[in-house]
Amino acid sequence: MAQKINPISLRLGLTQVWDSALQNYGKLYNNYSIILHNQLQIRQFLNQFFKFNKLILGVNQFNYSEDMLKLTTFYSGLTHHSSFDKNISAELSKLVSKWSNSGMLIRFYSNSKWFSTADLIFNYTWFLLKQNITLNKIFWNLCRILKTQIHSKKILHSTHGPIVGELQGFRICLSGRFNNSRNQMAKTIKYKAGSLPLMNLQSHVEFTNSEVYTKLGTCGVQLWLFYKIN
Repeated sequence: MAQKINPISLRLGLTQVWDSALQNYGKLYNNYSIILHNQLQIRQFLNQFFKFNKLILGVNQFNYSEDMLKLTTFYSGLTHHSSFDKNISAELSKLVSKWSNSGMLIRFYSNSKWFSTADLIFNYTWFLLKQNITLNKIFWNLCRILKTQIHSKKILHSTHGPIVGELQGFRICLSGRFNNSRNQMAKTIKYKAGSLPLMNLQSHVEFTNSEVYTKLGTCGVQLWLFYKIN
């Protein structure tokens, strides 16, 4: 049963935190549905912007105050952008502020390891597909690379503040038509390595469930990264 449930939702408030925070004292200054709508628009805009500039978009962390939206974005560059943070951050803040009806501050942080988060891995997969690399080949290359990263460590955000997490294992599931063959039926391939403590609520899990579009149709991609909290 644990495999059918989003593993992040089980751990929210226990060990893991939400990707957005809304601080409100007294009367709510804006309707929550409007806040959520703006957040989804910003995500979509940044996703398209980063793809256009050959950058891999990672985690977005939103923090709302009464008159200001602060967004922290992590990315990994496929090409070197030496002045990206300084020049483009201010322009994006001005642009988004015009249609979000609030002040906005965007901070960009470059992550040299594109395989360090589930979001970065998925966006890297999308980039490789645009290079006409078959999804089946991408899948097995990701499995091989992630297997070499087991026991690697990184900083995680938790209910107790920043902590050190150690990658214990991962699981990838790919479903759809990803082989150019006469068989029109969809297939599912799965790969897992290391320890996968789905029922251990004291562990940290990163999960993404998205779709990619190929010339053979739509394929679903699911990825779990399991971290041991030190």
